This record gives sequence, structure tokens and C-alpha cells, in this order.
Amino acid sequence: MLPFVSPCGSSVVQPIRSLAMTAAQRDAILEHLRAALPNEGVALVAVHPPMSDGRAEVTRIFPGTNIEASPYRFTMDPMEVVSADREMRRRGWVLGAIAHSHVASPATPSATDLREAFYPAALMLIVSFQDHADGRTPAFGAWRIDGSGSPRTIAQVPIQVLTGELAPDRMLDD
Repeated sequence: MLPFVSPCGSSVVQPIRSLAMTAAQRDAILEHLRAALPNEGVALVAVHPPMSDGRAEVTRIFPGTNIEASPYRFTMDPMEVVSADREMRRRGWVLGAIAHSHVASPATPSATDLREAFYPAALMLIVSFQDHADGRTPAFGAWRIDGSGSPRTIAQVPIQVLTGELAPDRMLDD
């Protein structure tokens, strides 16, 4: 859970229908979330505004600190959220996803995730470390919530991991 609704997330008009990232970006997310174990980890994922077909390309990962230090919940440090929001606004990016980990449950939205989904335009990018001890790559999924109020629908969003680089104007920005 993030502590407040950021305007950077509300500027996405076109719903994200697919998410593209480089293998290096995926690995950065996995490494950051793995480092938070045994607690849930959190990061914000910036994208360029989605294209007309709903495809969004990851621009930058903003690693966060879970101030709850809990294996069941997360709240990103508010100062990190504000800093990321300012950088996204300055660069014309939008909040494409909120990445977090599940320590011992699948890479699907939990009841808590759905109840606390305060950024409906941003995807829930979930990494499950449920079976990571056996050497397998953690499960990884992205989810979009459609509709407001009840009932809402949850749709899985395809993630495309590119072996090369993104277009020059869509590279990982450090």
C-alpha cells in the first residue's frame, strides 16, 4: 500500500494493455524485491505514456523501502514516493506499475492487494518468491483493475521481456 494517491498515476488515459521491459529492467526489479526478503518489497515502475494500442514501455525503476517491514503488507516510504513522483512529472513519464513481492503466495493479487488498490491506472506487478528456494526463477505477473466500485474486473496483462534494448527514446534512464 502506498500512503497517498499520486497525480502521476492519474494522468494515464489509455489503459495499459501490455508492458514491455528489458531483461536488465526485469532483473533489477527481481533483485530489489529479493533483497527485501523475508519481507515484502516494493518499487515504482515508470513508463512513457502508453501507445495507442495500450503498450507501455518501462523507462525507470524506482526502488522503494517497505516501512512496514512485514512479510504480508507493504507501504512505500512516503519521501521515496514524492521523489519518484517529482522525477516522473519532470520527465513526462507516468506511473505504469507498482511492483511488490509476495513472500509465500502466488503472483496474483491478494484480497489485501485488491482492497488497497488506490492507483487504478497503474498495474500491479507482483513477484512471488513462494518457490524461490528450489532455484527456480520467481513467478512474475502484471494485473490491471478495470472499473471502479463493485464489481471490478481483474485482467492479467502480458509482460514482454526484451532481449535487446528499447527504442533510443525509451531506454532505462539512470
